[in-house]
Amino acid sequence: MSEAIKALYFKAGITPPQGRGVHTIDAHRAVIRYRKQGLTKSEAWKRVVGGMGKHAIKPSHRRAV
Repeated sequence: MSEAIKALYFKAGITPPQGRGVHTIDAHRAVIRYRKQGLTKSEAWKRVVGGMGKHAIKPSHRRAV
């Protein structure tokens, strides 16, 4: 995960995930917004990936169809 994404979480007062860098920075921003509203991590990611679809995942990590 990039330092820019970690900085977003620290600035929001949330512990950054220990991920592999699969999601885009826009997806992380949306998750941070949901987390600030009080949603759990899994609920926030479910909403973000459901809403953004393939745009929530970096092209190099998408499934080939």
